[in-house]
Amino acid sequence: MRILQVASGDFFSTYGGGQVYVRNIVDRMIDMDLDLSIISFVRNCGTNENLYRGHRIESVSPDISESDLESIVCDINPDIIHTHSNEAIVCAVGKKLGIPVLVTSHHGGILCPAGALMDCRDSICRKTVTHRNCLPCVLRNIRTGLGLWYPFMRHLPARKYISLGKRLESLPFIPFVTPVGQAALQIDGMKRFWQCVANDSTLVIAPSQRIADAMIANGLDKGKVKVLPHGIPLPSSKQPQPEIVDGKIKFFFVGRICYIKGLHVLLDALGEVADSRIEMHIIGGAGNKEEERYLSRLRRKYDHDSRIFWHGKVNPSEIYDLTRQFHISVAPTVCMEIFGLNIAEALALGKPVLASRCGGAEMQIRDGVNGWLVEPNDHKALAEKINGIIMNPKVINSMSRNCGTISIEEHCNSLVDIYSNVLK
Repeated sequence: MRILQVASGDFFSTYGGGQVYVRNIVDRMIDMDLDLSIISFVRNCGTNENLYRGHRIESVSPDISESDLESIVCDINPDIIHTHSNEAIVCAVGKKLGIPVLVTSHHGGILCPAGALMDCRDSICRKTVTHRNCLPCVLRNIRTGLGLWYPFMRHLPARKYISLGKRLESLPFIPFVTPVGQAALQIDGMKRFWQCVANDSTLVIAPSQRIADAMIANGLDKGKVKVLPHGIPLPSSKQPQPEIVDGKIKFFFVGRICYIKGLHVLLDALGEVADSRIEMHIIGGAGNKEEERYLSRLRRKYDHDSRIFWHGKVNPSEIYDLTRQFHISVAPTVCMEIFGLNIAEALALGKPVLASRCGGAEMQIRDGVNGWLVEPNDHKALAEKINGIIMNPKVINSMSRNCGTISIEEHCNSLVDIYSNVLK
């Protein structure tokens, strides 16, 4: 069985959980001696063939044409394709060549024109993708878009709005006008993209039930969905929880420093906690200018709080060693989290997790057993849980004994079984 893994962007990037996950499954499948090739999407790259651990890796531009991608796939000649990004074009090529294509959904952007399946009120979106439902969320991502432009643009019929966006494509970029004028075109493009994925894919793998339900609600055949939580490489041994010295409980957050991960909610919750003995360790960095601005605002607002420790971005291979010394992981995501690799990594270390009910968390955390669940974007509920933990620290060790997660070995065995069943 010849397998082609299409990476989530740049195969060598560790920017997000999707990239880390693909590297994990590729490494494991190489260890399993599977016949494997990889396509990696790299900006400012033509086409570059190289090797990764003795296996072919093709670095191509994210804007590669369908015909060029088809040529590369024909040359690799896989029996099955498993794609983690650029899903529509990969599915189209697979359909044309008669090669089964499996898609793993890694984020809400597989469906959502605004990118995160979070509506303009910071609630997890449960609506279908339509012009009317999505316009306020898309405009919210543009400065002044929701408050200034939406009251007018919502009255423009979708067909005329799309036509306006197409006309703007031929003009030089005009700040505010161009992105606002192309909002409907963006929504229409997302609908077309998803329709290609829904129609042309062989199977869609959903790491959580919540994203599976969202895709089915948007037209994916229920029979084409397989819910399969991710696995991760487990540490060689589970270390005992560190001692709680002088009542000092050490919480930690691991992830990208961006709005949808809800770090502002966590820090607002910390402001509601009077106890000075706790520590909050923030591990992660910003990946673009918007995230850098968000991080700067948080640093300025909470710079006075000596309980907060900013570690910055840490190499994934060093995360285990750093977080061993802490007690509880916190995952306050406000958008739909497809899985939550940070949650799995914490559980693998025996760390209970305090998380929002964002989709992926419910697949891994049993409330009151190996962690705690609160509603998303509710800093008071989060603060109440933190205060409860402070009042009863003995619960940490009891919960730690219930922590665990799926190994990368078990997960890849399940993937290979899925590949085999598809090929049959």
